[in-house]
Amino acid sequence: MSVPRVRRIGIFAAMRRELASLEAHTEISRIRQTPSFRAVEGRLEGRDVILASTGEGAENARKGAESLFAEYAFDGVVIMGLAGALSPALAPGAVLAITEILDRGAQVPAPDPGLLRRLLGVKGAIPATLYTTSKILCTAREKAEATARIPGNVMAAVDLETATFARLSGSRGIPFVAIRAVSDTATESLPVDFNELRDATGALDMRRIVLSALLRPRLLAPLWRLRSRSRLCSRQLANAVRASLAAGDSASASNLAQGGRVTERSHPSPPRVQGLG
Repeated sequence: MSVPRVRRIGIFAAMRRELASLEAHTEISRIRQTPSFRAVEGRLEGRDVILASTGEGAENARKGAESLFAEYAFDGVVIMGLAGALSPALAPGAVLAITEILDRGAQVPAPDPGLLRRLLGVKGAIPATLYTTSKILCTAREKAEATARIPGNVMAAVDLETATFARLSGSRGIPFVAIRAVSDTATESLPVDFNELRDATGALDMRRIVLSALLRPRLLAPLWRLRSRSRLCSRQLANAVRASLAAGDSASASNLAQGGRVTERSHPSPPRVQGLG
């Protein structure tokens, strides 16, 4: 099966900072800010791209993606961003090529096989199942409970928006692929309950996060560590997406095993994703 020739590519994320490293490598022609999305139009690895951030949470993802699809014609979509690990073997910074998306029992379209093969041909990409939830899983116990609901012994992670982006892309017949990078491990709890620091739309309220840190100085170190990890993830994701775009139709499918599902194995430290160009 040949990999589809993608001309204009939408690269969707919830947060602008998830796209920051990729944006730094983009030849930007225009930046648009609307109530539902921020879009960076330009060229990346010889392809016309639109880097779009919608805000965190399923509702912001839905509003942003619907507006983007109404205003642009996409030949393919790359869904990217941070994820929490559900498998203890996944270390911070690990890059995950998503082979299956679960959404609390709801059906989610599968990633495009050709685009997935291309992504799995990138050095360092780990095949994984992604579990989308409506709330941030902030404790190791919550992550363990989510892991128990995933069938099979597979590498797995959790996020908030991928299922929404995937469902809206699939309903329009637009091929998509999803890539995530691990920001927090399965066995660690986050320093605060970030669900309490979200606004009415589901987006994180940065002012409330800063205020929490000022009121409780002990939070400064772990929050700074998460900030450093998010920057690492942004760099890792940018390297992987650029490598996938550069690979074109010559991508190797050698990493795809067992029909896109891979059993859990040790990944004590994230491999550095390298470009193929």
